[in-house]
Amino acid sequence: MDYTHNTFSFPSHTGNTDIFVQSLSPANPADIVGIIQIVHGMAEHTDRYLDVAKYLCGRGFYVIMHDHAGHGRSVKSDEDDGYFCDKDGWLCLVDDVYEVSKLAKKEVPGKKLIIWGHSMGSFITRKYIAKYKNSADAAVICGTSGANPGAAVGILLANIIASVKGKKYKSKLINNIAFGTYNKRFNGNTGFEWLSVNEDNVTKYVADPKCGFLFSATGYRDLFSVLKSVSSPEWYKEVPADLPMYLISGEDDPVGAYGKGVTEVYDKLKASGHTNVTMKLYKGLRHEIHNEKTNAEVYADIADFALSVIEK
Repeated sequence: MDYTHNTFSFPSHTGNTDIFVQSLSPANPADIVGIIQIVHGMAEHTDRYLDVAKYLCGRGFYVIMHDHAGHGRSVKSDEDDGYFCDKDGWLCLVDDVYEVSKLAKKEVPGKKLIIWGHSMGSFITRKYIAKYKNSADAAVICGTSGANPGAAVGILLANIIASVKGKKYKSKLINNIAFGTYNKRFNGNTGFEWLSVNEDNVTKYVADPKCGFLFSATGYRDLFSVLKSVSSPEWYKEVPADLPMYLISGEDDPVGAYGKGVTEVYDKLKASGHTNVTMKLYKGLRHEIHNEKTNAEVYADIADFALSVIEK
């Protein structure tokens, strides 16, 4: 299917940058069946989702995605990589996601919106569906995490380092504490083998200057803060009970504790009265299930779930 590709920007709620947005759409507007909004993960950018976006266009979806503040083309300079703002940056990221949703609905009125958040983007998406209850018609929660008891300590440490070293200081210490164990089960010397079984994907990630960068001290604080928020009992109460949610992850993904953390979120959603939750763990896959050589199954599963929501 032919598609159109547009780019534009809007002022971020962080107050520090403009947000880069790109959309892909079936060339014939009559072919559009719905909207899929992609919310990318930590230390990456939306160009890494162009292949899946093209596939989704072929299934009839208008796809929209943006680079978070502090990522990709939503930065003023390289020193702002991994920095959002001085205070409540994680809430600003959630508000930016909502702005993109509004832009998509204005561009494609009357169509259902399915939001797909990956990794850190899954945390932001989880907060978004709780705060903006009527914005999305369904959510794909990809590569997410269960509760992390160290989040509160991480927030405290990040605050201390930010106060001593500066809010934009890049802390290897926090990074090692947060992610130092992720690669232990996997062979390789890049430190990012945990991302993917697909060696080509890992190689491209390592070679990309806009991937794998350290967060600022306040950026790590925001990461821990959003995870703490969406792991709380209050979050499970705030998410609409009838919202269709599809939790997907690799069985060998350390972010989701090798399936245990994802299952924890699924079980807690079911226990708290959520009636439309499904889950799939992909055997043998790691964190970026959509970037594996077997990603055709993942692509199809996301599209099939979105179409099932639209057809109801």
